[in-house]
Amino acid sequence: MKVPERLKSRKLWVAVGGVAAVILTEWLNLSPDTSDGIVTALVTIIVAYVGGQSLVDAAKGLLNGKGKEK
Repeated sequence: MKVPERLKSRKLWVAVGGVAAVILTEWLNLSPDTSDGIVTALVTIIVAYVGGQSLVDAAKGLLNGKGKEK
């Protein structure tokens, strides 16, 4: 897979957005309690999304025969 194709990945952009949001909470000097709540919520959502989408992609690969060894 070439680099331009990889940049179309929703999982990549969700992860990049999550990292940017964590950096933004530090940059805005939010209170530690607020920052912790935001970061915890973001990490939970991002891990659930990326993990779930990875399972869907793996299932599609198995159904399409990409998971079979030759």
